[in-house]
Amino acid sequence: MAMEGIVKKLENDKYLFVIKQQYTKEIQESRFSILEDVKTVNIGNDMAVTLSIGMGMNGDSYIRNYEYARTAIDMALGRGGDQAVVKDGTKIRYYGGKSQQLEKTTRVKARVKAHAMRELMDTKDKMLIMGHKIGDTDSFGAAIGIWRIATSFNKKARIVINGVNSSVKPMMARFENSSDYPEDLFLTGEEAAEWADSNTMLVVVDVNRPSITEEPDLLKLVKTIVVIDHHRRSSDFIKKPLLTYTETSSSSTSELVTELLQYFQEDVDLAKIEATALYAGIVVDTKNFAVQTGVRTFDAASYLRRCGADPDIVRDLFSCDFDTVKDRAAILSGARIKDGIAVASCPKGLANAMIIAAQAADALVNIDKVEASFTFYYLDDGYIGVSARSRGDINVQLVMEAIGGGGHRTVAGAQVKGRTMEEAQDVVMAALHEILDKNKEIDEK
Repeated sequence: MAMEGIVKKLENDKYLFVIKQQYTKEIQESRFSILEDVKTVNIGNDMAVTLSIGMGMNGDSYIRNYEYARTAIDMALGRGGDQAVVKDGTKIRYYGGKSQQLEKTTRVKARVKAHAMRELMDTKDKMLIMGHKIGDTDSFGAAIGIWRIATSFNKKARIVINGVNSSVKPMMARFENSSDYPEDLFLTGEEAAEWADSNTMLVVVDVNRPSITEEPDLLKLVKTIVVIDHHRRSSDFIKKPLLTYTETSSSSTSELVTELLQYFQEDVDLAKIEATALYAGIVVDTKNFAVQTGVRTFDAASYLRRCGADPDIVRDLFSCDFDTVKDRAAILSGARIKDGIAVASCPKGLANAMIIAAQAADALVNIDKVEASFTFYYLDDGYIGVSARSRGDINVQLVMEAIGGGGHRTVAGAQVKGRTMEEAQDVVMAALHEILDKNKEIDEK
């Protein structure tokens, strides 16, 4: 459609366009149909063409709108591309993002980020490493990898942990009970705040939203911040980090940290248990190399095996008792399946509910003709947790983002506050069907 605008080529693959605001409503109502139209371009190209669009509007000046657009395109690219992000003042809207992010086979970005991180470390004497709340195997493994990098360059480094899920505790105990590691390797958020000073660097792994980091106050206390993550960039991204390394096509943050380690390998001597912690992070996030894996995933795993990573230890870490098996079976037996969507719920008071719910969701999505699964469980303080899984056609990340959560296209989660179990299920199903209906409208057009 004609919009009487202008388009200016900035670089080989970057363009600036300016249009009148009266046309923005029409573009948004079509949900940026050009995102799908451009994929039909066939001029002998082997790969489908995709667009990433950032639009800024309703600022108090042309400069402010341009800044909004720059922020929007950074978010679109940080969330994996093939989508449009509109920053309308303080409001941010997302469109598209339905296709699977392709793995980047080159590791040039990892080398550049490793070099930049080394330069930042040279300016500081101390380092804090922090993951997300209720740390999982991936965030723990990534934190251990960064700790090893820091200590190899004679930096005083500590890992911030207030609490981890039960699957991480056995691995964590191996570090706590070893004389090879300092007694205060793991600090609580309060202890870390006292330990930090003006000469401290903060590395945030496996999370990019301030509200769900292990200790959000540290983000205000420490000025030199690095973010390493494999999740799509959220609208409330950590403000003004000096270095950001996000790769949404990567299997895990442990994979990203392993790649960084390989560029420091002349200076870093990775211990067997450290390599095992990183290996465990990759194994868990890929469901034992079954999902979200690429060539670089196996390259990272191969490097860790050469460093002594022990698969037997990883297997032992994730073995479960008979009561857990029975609890999971009971949840699966009570699941409901309709129109390719499986829904299950955990009883109140269930031990290790988060882990069992995730396992149940994994099992449900492997059932024939099930396209997506959602397992609900009770958390403390009135929260209802959701574990979401998909075979790929349904983007469960978009569903979870709609209710305040996030994750990946095939693996995601969220927490709903102030709702009963039934109400939480209704909220998720409403978000799911809204996204499915919008996608259906686009396909019909």
